[in-house]
Amino acid sequence: MRYAIVGDIHANLEALGAVLKDIKAQRVDKVVCLGDIVGYYTDPNPCSKLCRKSKFICIRGNHDDAAIGLCDVDDFNPTAQTAILWTAEKLKEEHKDWLRTLPEHLLVGDQFLAVHGAPWDPYAYIFTPGAALRGFSYMRNHHPSINLCFFGHTHQRALYTSEENAVQEVSEGTHYTLSDQGLFLINPGSVGQSRDGRPGASYIIYNSEKQEIEFVHVPYNIERTQHKVAAANLPMKLAERLSEGY
Repeated sequence: MRYAIVGDIHANLEALGAVLKDIKAQRVDKVVCLGDIVGYYTDPNPCSKLCRKSKFICIRGNHDDAAIGLCDVDDFNPTAQTAILWTAEKLKEEHKDWLRTLPEHLLVGDQFLAVHGAPWDPYAYIFTPGAALRGFSYMRNHHPSINLCFFGHTHQRALYTSEENAVQEVSEGTHYTLSDQGLFLINPGSVGQSRDGRPGASYIIYNSEKQEIEFVHVPYNIERTQHKVAAANLPMKLAERLSEGY
């Protein structure tokens, strides 16, 4: 099975469209979305519709929860608060109802775990080997038959491995073959708002038969997204960071 693993779309239609075009060329069997379909950018309705039409296997993220009233926005920074309140006002009820049906985590085909933030908490971040170690411990205790977990939330590509309680972060290269030993925590990066220093959209191709991971980078029309931010009177920081990849 060939999976496309996407996450943190954040209502960026230009990025999502470019990624979908690339995915179609990759002959993928299924697309798994790690949450945060909405929030930040200006196309929550078209992006929700496109995810549904394309039959993505989706879970919810914190911005999705905030848009439908399942979590408080007090912990959001002022820019994120402004954007999510705008999103909650603009998002159609049919898409809100759909988001409410999505789980906060999912076991996909008895092959891997899909979470938004971390295995133990959908709102937690995995930025460090220490956080990854906690994730691996949770996987061993709660999902002992699963050795692979895809996560999002940080908007940064990451690959952590664990063997005998030692954690290694792999930061080089775009292709990786998973071993039969150990556990893996992998972040595809963000479709809609990259924070790994490289403007554009990121996702992963996962071949479950060959146990191969490929990190994919896709350029898109960033200026069009930026113009939409300005037209909607959303904070311009959201537009500016797209050009910086952070």
